Amino acid sequence: MSRLRNFGAAALIALVGLAAYLPTLRNGFVWDDDTVLAHNALVRSPDGILRLWTTAQQADYWPVSLASFWAEWRVWGTDAAGYHATNLALHLACCLLLWSVLRRLRIPGAALAALLFAVHPVNVESVAWITQRKNLLGMLFFLLSARLFLPWLERGPGRGARAPYLLSLLAFALAMLSKGSVAPLPLVLLGAIAWRRRPTRSDWLALLPFFLVAAALAAVNVWFESRGFHGALRQAGPAERLLGAGAAVWFYLGKALWPAHLSLVYPQWRIDPGSALWWLPLLAAAGLTAALLAARRRLRPALFAWLYFGVMLAPALGFTDVYFMRFSLVADHYQHLALIGVVALAGWAWAAWRWSAPAKGAVAAAAVLALALLTARRARAYRDEAALYRATLAENPGCWMAYNGLGMLAMKAGQPRDALADLNEALRLNPEFAEAHLNRGALEFSAGRMEAAHADFAQAARFGPLQSAAHLNLAASDVALGRSAEAVPELQEALRLRPDYPEAYYYLGNAYQALNRLPEAAEAFAAELRLRPGDSDVEDYLGTVYAAMGNDELALRHFQRAIALNPDNAAAHHDLADCYRRGGRTEDAERESQAAARALSRP
Repeated sequence: MSRLRNFGAAALIALVGLAAYLPTLRNGFVWDDDTVLAHNALVRSPDGILRLWTTAQQADYWPVSLASFWAEWRVWGTDAAGYHATNLALHLACCLLLWSVLRRLRIPGAALAALLFAVHPVNVESVAWITQRKNLLGMLFFLLSARLFLPWLERGPGRGARAPYLLSLLAFALAMLSKGSVAPLPLVLLGAIAWRRRPTRSDWLALLPFFLVAAALAAVNVWFESRGFHGALRQAGPAERLLGAGAAVWFYLGKALWPAHLSLVYPQWRIDPGSALWWLPLLAAAGLTAALLAARRRLRPALFAWLYFGVMLAPALGFTDVYFMRFSLVADHYQHLALIGVVALAGWAWAAWRWSAPAKGAVAAAAVLALALLTARRARAYRDEAALYRATLAENPGCWMAYNGLGMLAMKAGQPRDALADLNEALRLNPEFAEAHLNRGALEFSAGRMEAAHADFAQAARFGPLQSAAHLNLAASDVALGRSAEAVPELQEALRLRPDYPEAYYYLGNAYQALNRLPEAAEAFAAELRLRPGDSDVEDYLGTVYAAMGNDELALRHFQRAIALNPDNAAAHHDLADCYRRGGRTEDAERESQAAARALSRP
């Protein structure tokens, strides 16, 4: 009977979660999904699986998450439905693992807690946004590590518990390699021990490897996060960060208890340490903690849930900055792991209520149904980029990031007037928004308004933090304006900021060619080729430089490589024909000219 009841509970959790998230299977890509997938060389390249583990070419060192995309790219390609199905399957697996962990800890109402987590609207951002695969994989291995640790906790450090302990440590390492926000797990495991008994010296020794893994991989994550930016993401002193953390805890708790007016980007906070109002959330959090500690014998579950909630939020409270905090200090996906504390306490409270079974069942069913309907509705906001940006603006009309996104979509759709209006609005709301300056500059550049483009690119380079791209575009506008000499220092600065920037080497090669500094042009194109091995166009560019230097032997070699890599490279066929003519090989030249004509005639 017990097995049948457990099977029924597991089936209910999975089916209700599946029903709530079914709309996501019809959704497309949003925001940075294309950057992570379609435009990610590590995901698309056959050797990307090795490079994402062994190089610093990715923005963050989360190789487990990227490896899942690398594998799926071979199956789904650009079909978003496959990635959404995987995200949903991972979410349901996390819900079932959560139920298992809570049951193993003998927490009453574990099934209801898992059900509430499965359909909570705050989790939509982690499930419906493909890029947040890192959240789902991080939680999966986080919960798996906790579940494997519990046998050690129950049996003690004996021979029979050694294998689960080692597997738990491995699962934690995989969680950290999925997303660094799982770093507080050792503290959670310490809490699990304290839930049962007073921690001993052997407990601390057993947790030491977990703390070491957390510290080492967290340091790697911080390094990867910081190297992509030049200058601080935001200017905030210790007091401002502490007050922001106090306010964020209550913000997240409020959204967990009343998930209304959810948004991809919430209004950015202007924290004022001189205002008494900003001190109230921090003092309230400290007061609640003190009260729960004083009443720990009677309110032990509430104390543990509150401490868990705070500990798991710690990486996202703004003590260190991450890229998304440029737009908002809070985000739904930041409380994905912390939400477990809220639903676990809700399950415990529901089980402890002395109501009749029908009344308790009705309350639970109503809560799950309401959350499931809100989740299904919220999931539809992620159906495509335009829908998501408009839904964001409906909740946050001052969201300059959303206006920039709409402007980019209008640019792609060939609607320059609409694009310019949206980008102007983004810059009206935030004149220092570098990405909007870059995009408006690109719009002006494509329209031939080079001076206006140059001005926007200069502003983007001034404000950052993506200054390498700004300097690149500034140089491109200099080249277009015939100021190749001015482009060179801009490109050198872009390469100083980002040494592995192939586009910067491309423009630098062109600038050097225009200045007749041919040996330096050859060096620039050779550097680009090292970053883009097997690129037919780069081989052709390098060949043209050697041809201009009078070294037809090297030029011939690069033109031939370009054609071997891409037989339809018309420019390479044409350049090879010229090279043959200079050498008196007229028949070969004619053959290559015809090949160039055929390549140009192909659709």
